Amino acid sequence: MSVEGGSGANLPERWAAILAAVKERRRFAWIMLSQNAQPIYFDSSALAVKFASESSLESFKGSNCTDVLEEAARAVMGIKYDVKLIGPEGKMLPASPATPATQATIPATIKPMPKKAPSDFEVMLGQTAFLLHDQGNSRLAALMLDVERMEIVLRAEGFGEWQEANLVVPAFLVPQFTESVLDELKPVLRTVADRRGIDIGAVVAIPALPSIGSDWRERLQSQLAEGAASNQAKRSRAKDAKLLIMRDGCVFDSLEEVRVYDALKRAQAALPGDSTISIFPLPVGRVGAGNMWTPDFVVVRGGRVGIIEVDGPHHSGRRGADGTRDRHWRNSGVVHIERILVEEISDDAELDKLVQVFLKRLREH
Repeated sequence: MSVEGGSGANLPERWAAILAAVKERRRFAWIMLSQNAQPIYFDSSALAVKFASESSLESFKGSNCTDVLEEAARAVMGIKYDVKLIGPEGKMLPASPATPATQATIPATIKPMPKKAPSDFEVMLGQTAFLLHDQGNSRLAALMLDVERMEIVLRAEGFGEWQEANLVVPAFLVPQFTESVLDELKPVLRTVADRRGIDIGAVVAIPALPSIGSDWRERLQSQLAEGAASNQAKRSRAKDAKLLIMRDGCVFDSLEEVRVYDALKRAQAALPGDSTISIFPLPVGRVGAGNMWTPDFVVVRGGRVGIIEVDGPHHSGRRGADGTRDRHWRNSGVVHIERILVEEISDDAELDKLVQVFLKRLREH
């Protein structure tokens, strides 16, 4: 893509491409940008993004999303960009020590790109998610964050007709929208839809179609040539796994594990290079008297080893078994074990705090 000077003529197109690249890398960063920010300046070396509120700006910066935006801009434009984050009053947030930014003046002639109002269906999704959260169902509310959009389709069978709400989600997340999950979701979504005169008879989850271009054959060949994931979990679980989530050459069993992995990577990047941590997702090892187990994460810091397990709702009924398993880990030399509930993963800031507490305990004890 060619880079033009300070003209804002191609600003919407460039921003749309960068948002797409951000979404591929980290969905939380994409949500924050698409709902709370807009670009106000774009030239051959700098991108200025203005946030609607100080809180959204601080949340974006505090969740280490700036690096994701810079990486996405570099991938789209082909050069390194100086990304500037600006608050609602026009104040520029100080840059991180690692990436100092020069204070550039934003030309007054560049008009902000109009912010697109959310569609009715997007509003319905958001209201449904907040209602679920208000009702104490944070697990399902967090799952709604990964619904890309909703489509209402008229279905007919025999002499009957009904409207079906299709929740479009990434293909690897479709299995998480089980029949029981959809049964929980349906009455809340119907409550929201009824207020708009929409009678929803069924709710289903369907996979989002991949975004491709004319070079899709070359891209697919390149990805296939990179080979399969190399962590042991790929080989130990391949026979049972239906869909695998891949990141950095490793596989994961769930999006929650990916979010914990991203939090560990943020902590890793924030530590000095000569005293940081090592992260091993889903390794397999021989424990105790010969059990072959695969923890979700093994983390090494300062000669100490810790384990992080990401526990879903199914663990509520097997705490005794988990306790026995933890005891075997301790008997086998692993003292530091952290269990993170999926309900604690929906907010990146809270997840970062959990990881920091774990790393502090790993360092000090």
